[in-house]
Amino acid sequence: MISSLIPSRITEARESRSMSMDELAKNIGVTRQSISKYERGIISPTSEMLQAISLSLGFPVEFFYKPEGNTCASTSPLFFRSKANIAKKVKNACTYQIKWTNEIKKYLEQYVDFVPWDLPVLDKDYEALSFEDVEELALALRKKWEIGDSPIGDLIGILENHGVIVSQFTANDHCAFTGIDAFSCWDDGTPYVLYHASQKSAVRTRFSLLHELGHLIMHSSIVESDSIKKDVVNLADAQADRFAAAFLLPATSFPKDVISSSLASLEILKRKWGAAMSTIIKRCETLGLLTENQINYLRRQMSTKKYWHKEPLDDVLTVADPEILRDAVYLLVDNKIITRSSFINSSALATDDLKHLCGLPDEFFDGCNERRKPMLRLL
Repeated sequence: MISSLIPSRITEARESRSMSMDELAKNIGVTRQSISKYERGIISPTSEMLQAISLSLGFPVEFFYKPEGNTCASTSPLFFRSKANIAKKVKNACTYQIKWTNEIKKYLEQYVDFVPWDLPVLDKDYEALSFEDVEELALALRKKWEIGDSPIGDLIGILENHGVIVSQFTANDHCAFTGIDAFSCWDDGTPYVLYHASQKSAVRTRFSLLHELGHLIMHSSIVESDSIKKDVVNLADAQADRFAAAFLLPATSFPKDVISSSLASLEILKRKWGAAMSTIIKRCETLGLLTENQINYLRRQMSTKKYWHKEPLDDVLTVADPEILRDAVYLLVDNKIITRSSFINSSALATDDLKHLCGLPDEFFDGCNERRKPMLRLL
C-alpha cells in the first residue's frame, strides 16, 4: 500500500523551524501561494519539490508521509521560563517539540512501561492560591516524594522517578529558541518538561525545571485563550517562581544555614543547596532572614563583581542528564527488539532532533542506513 502525503506535516515541519511561508518559498524557488496550497492539500508538490522542502527544513522525506497518531487526551497550554516575551512562531515551534517527544514516548510504550506520573492534583483554583499556599504545596510535595527537607541532588532523576518526562529541546539553524530556559505542558495525559541545556548554568537549569513543575501542578486548568493574557502569565510565573524557591530552599531547613551576609557565605550556600546566589538572596529576603540593609549590600556586591550574569561555581556545578527515554531506547536496541534504523524510520524525524529529545550520544546513529559493502573472504 502506497502512503499518501500528509499536508499538515509540511506545516508542522515549517513551523517547527520557526519559518514563514515566504521564507520557505524563497528557499525552494516557488511562490508563497504554492506553499499555502501544499499545506492545505489543494495540490501536491512534485517529488523534486518535496525533496527541496525536505532539505530546506532538515527533515527526511518520510516525515511528510507519517500519519498523525490518535490522541487520547487534550493538551494543556505551554508555559515558559524565559527572559523575554516569546514570539508566537517560536511558541509554535516549542509545541512541536512536545508533540514529537510524546510521539516518541508512545512508540516506545509499545514495548516498555514508563513510570506513572505522581503529581498532586489541586482542587483549589490557582487564582485563589496565596504565596503561603504555594509554600505549603512545595513542602507537602517534598514529603509526598519522601525527599525530606535536605538539599536536592539529582533533581532530574527525582522528576523522572515520579513520571515527569524531562528532555532537552533541540535548537536548529532556523530557530535557536533564544531566551527560553524551559517550557512544559500536559500532553495526552503525560507531564512534559523540556529545557535548554546549552550555555545555561546548572543552578539556573534546576530552578527552571522546578518552575515548570510548579506550572504543571498549579496551572493545568488554565485554558489556551487565557494563557496568553499578561495578568494570567504574570501571576502564574510569580507562583511558579515561589514554588521553585520553596521546593529548592525549604523554609523548614534552609534558614538554619544562613549565618552571614557575605558573598563568601552565599557561595557556600550555593554549593550545598544547588541554587544560584541571586536566588539565595531573594529567598533570604522572602523569608526575612536578612535585614533590608544586608540584602541591599549583597545586591550591590553582586553588581560590583558582575555576578548577575555569571556567578562563582557556574563552571563547576553540573546537572545530570535525563535518562528515561534514553534508557528505553537502549533497552530495546540492546535486546534487539528494535534497531537504530527502525527507530529512525518509525519517528521519521531528523537524527539531530531524535538525539536531543531522547538524550542520545552524537554517535548513536552513526552508520545507520549505510549501504553494506562487499566483504573480502580469506581463502
